[in-house]
Amino acid sequence: MDSAIIKPFGRKAHGFIIRRPEHDRRYTILVGSVRSSKTFALDAKTIVQLSNYDRIPSNAKRFMVGATKQTLYRNVLLDLFAIAGKDNYSYNGSSGELWLFGKQWFCMGAKDEASYKQILGATVGLAVCDEVVEYPKSYMAQLFMRMSPEFARMYGSTNPGNPYCYLKTDVIDAFKPDQLEVINFTLADNPNITLSAKESIIASQSGVFKLRYIDGLWVVAEGSIYRDSWDDKANTYTNATRPITLVNRGGHVDHWFAVDCGVDHPQVYGEFYDDGTTIYLERVWRWDSRVEMRQLTDSQYADKLEEFMGGMPGLEVRVPPECASFRAELAGRGHWIIDADNEVVPGIHTVSTVLSKRILKINKDQCCGMAKRLPNYAWDDKAAKRGVEQPLKVNDDDADMVRYGIHGKVNEWRWL
Repeated sequence: MDSAIIKPFGRKAHGFIIRRPEHDRRYTILVGSVRSSKTFALDAKTIVQLSNYDRIPSNAKRFMVGATKQTLYRNVLLDLFAIAGKDNYSYNGSSGELWLFGKQWFCMGAKDEASYKQILGATVGLAVCDEVVEYPKSYMAQLFMRMSPEFARMYGSTNPGNPYCYLKTDVIDAFKPDQLEVINFTLADNPNITLSAKESIIASQSGVFKLRYIDGLWVVAEGSIYRDSWDDKANTYTNATRPITLVNRGGHVDHWFAVDCGVDHPQVYGEFYDDGTTIYLERVWRWDSRVEMRQLTDSQYADKLEEFMGGMPGLEVRVPPECASFRAELAGRGHWIIDADNEVVPGIHTVSTVLSKRILKINKDQCCGMAKRLPNYAWDDKAAKRGVEQPLKVNDDDADMVRYGIHGKVNEWRWL
């Protein structure tokens, strides 16, 4: 075991970790800000207490759950493996089967409505759940029903979300105190983050994301999405103020394109440059079939993209996976196609962060009014009151293209 991995825990995390599972409530959820040690405390609890927990019957299954199996691996398993040491675990990424200190666990994602089928028929003894707010109600309802053994335990961690979300209304606010314990964490509960790092984390968040991910509040996302992160001067540039060598060879470290496909709304292309410090949205191309009174075919759109790209071969083109026919057209022409990450709220969070930290700048001369449309991108207030978070599907094409171009492309270290 690498001793450098083990660092002091705050009092709140320490108390949770050392308490035996039989003394915990049936359900325990760690809620609070980012970097507050929730997930690491859950890792330590798994190693110290849950690995040898024997109060559940031998036929009861142990589950580790994330929004997706990939995020579970990144957020939980990597640290868990580092703590446990390579001789104490065996993990099959394809099947999700994990052996940890001689105990069998099943790892899975629970992002969509069909996820509950993965646990049908199972008797659940232990469940360790990351990003619980991302799970559909159907999965959590099935999980709770499957926890039939007397000493079954579920442990979850989450950032706060929409207060109308079922996790808040039907679980946190509805379960009796003798069933459910909610432990609230803040940045102050993590003794391993320096003051300057905390200040940087706080500065990276704005608007609803600051209220949730820093202040730990369950608040509705409403109004202008990028209102608090956008600055018309700090987030824009012009042809005259563009770094002199940016678009030349050696003036940037990365160069790529992003696409938002349109059928009954505009098709939008964007060209991005990254100089290692700042990401520049240099140009945007739009085709609005309602204005032009003509819908283009996939082949014609591909022609337009190649014209927009200026015949530059081998550059990454980020296209959302749902644009299957256009992707096939581009792939058939030999373009390098990357699946854009199309998760809406996480993508909005990433764009909000890079705007707040002034990592993303937009060329006002060549981006077709983008600097006006992006700040007017708004949440759907009516959907939010149903517990559903989504932007209004009005003038959202530019914002969607930026989200596809940035989310999953820009690493978190850029703003921490």
